[in-house]
Amino acid sequence: MGLFGFGKSDSGKIDKLKKKATNKWGQAIERTMAMKSLRQIGTPDAWEALLERYGINLDVTITDQDEKRELYEWLVAAGEQVVGPIERYVASHDGVYWPLKALKEIAGIDRAVESLLTALDRAETLEQRVNEQKVQLVSNLRDFPHPKVLERLKRLVKDRSDEVRMMALDGLMTYGESEAVPLVAERILDPEETTRIRHVLYEQLLDLGWSLAPWKEAIEAAGVMPAHYKLDAAGRVIRGTR
Repeated sequence: MGLFGFGKSDSGKIDKLKKKATNKWGQAIERTMAMKSLRQIGTPDAWEALLERYGINLDVTITDQDEKRELYEWLVAAGEQVVGPIERYVASHDGVYWPLKALKEIAGIDRAVESLLTALDRAETLEQRVNEQKVQLVSNLRDFPHPKVLERLKRLVKDRSDEVRMMALDGLMTYGESEAVPLVAERILDPEETTRIRHVLYEQLLDLGWSLAPWKEAIEAAGVMPAHYKLDAAGRVIRGTR
C-alpha cells in the first residue's frame, strides 16, 4: 500500500496520472502535478509510470531537461525501492540516460553497467531495419567507463549499422590512444567502411594528435585518405592541400 491509500491494484488512477505526466502538449504545471502524485503513491507501478516521462521530449528543451533532472533526483532519493522499476524500464526503452544515471548513483556502476549491457543484449536480438533502441543504448555506453563496456565497444565498432559503429567508435576513443587507435586504423583500412565514418575519424584523430604510424604505409597505399588530409612523418593526421 502506498501513500494516500493507493495500492498496487489501483491501476486506473496510475494510468490517468501517467497520461498527464507524459503529455508533451499539456501544460507544465499539469505534468508536474501528475508526476508529484505518482511519486506520492510510491508503488512500483507508480514509479514505472513516472519513468515513462523519460520517453517523451518536449519542444522546450529547458523545461524538458528540468523535469527530467527533477525526476532523476526523486529516483535517487527513493533509493533501493526504484532499482527494479529502473531496470525494467531500461530493458525495454530508448531514453535511458537519466534512469541509468540514477541507477549508478543508487546501486553503483557495476549494477548500472550490468543493466545497460543486459538491455543491449536484448536489443541486439531485435530484427528491425532501424534498431533505435540499440542505437540509443550504444550511445549511452560512453557515460559508463568500465572494463565490460570497453569489451563491448570493441565488438560494436564492427557492427553492420553505420550509426552503431559511429557511436561505438566515439565511446571507444574515451579509453585513450592505446585502446582505440588499433581499431580506428582497422576501420579506416576496411574497404567497406563508409566515407562519412572515415571523415569523422580523421577529424577526431586530427584534434587528438594520435599517431597512425604503424599503419601509415598501408593507409597511404590503400588510397582511403582524401587529399584534404594527410599523415605526417610521425603518422599523425594533418590538414592536406585541397
